[in-house]
Amino acid sequence: MGKKFVRFRCHHCGHCCTDVICCPTPYDICRIVQATHIPPKKFLSFIEPEEIQGVNKSDPTWLKIGNKKYLMTLKRTKKGCFFRDSKKGICKIYEHRPLLCRLFPFKLRQTRTGKVHSFSLHKDVGCPKHRDGIVYTDYLAKIWEEEQKHQEDYQDLVAFFNNPNKKGKKPFDFVDLFVVIISNKKKKVCKFNNHQK
Repeated sequence: MGKKFVRFRCHHCGHCCTDVICCPTPYDICRIVQATHIPPKKFLSFIEPEEIQGVNKSDPTWLKIGNKKYLMTLKRTKKGCFFRDSKKGICKIYEHRPLLCRLFPFKLRQTRTGKVHSFSLHKDVGCPKHRDGIVYTDYLAKIWEEEQKHQEDYQDLVAFFNNPNKKGKKPFDFVDLFVVIISNKKKKVCKFNNHQK
């Protein structure tokens, strides 16, 4: 791996919680529910392509229902992310936040073989990128590798959900699907059916 650290420290400006749309994985959602006991229907939304920029329309995490596409995101209010404490300007679930949030505003550089080479700060993401701290790249690499595993499972779940033979489905049916599958795979870590009402 390249450099051992990236100079950065979060000053809690709130940009990532107000101006960035977070697309959690099913594992992120399970972790959040287990920690907060908040039903997914309260903090998730499903948006259409015209509601988000920067996500390719051929991205494998788009849910297909009839002739429409939906992307699973954390719900947003007028003040930003559902989990943003607008008075304190911080994340209410910081210890349990999605892996994507943990990787922001870092950019991965990969080797030709797809392995982690290094991390840097994204140039055009709106974050002020204060450089008065240090974040170790081995920590970022572990998060990225975990995120990749989650994305692979996520894409498999979406492919199963997108089967055109399944009629009458709705976006939140996807949540019910991954709860069952992940619960079986992870020995009940995602069992929160009693929290879904």
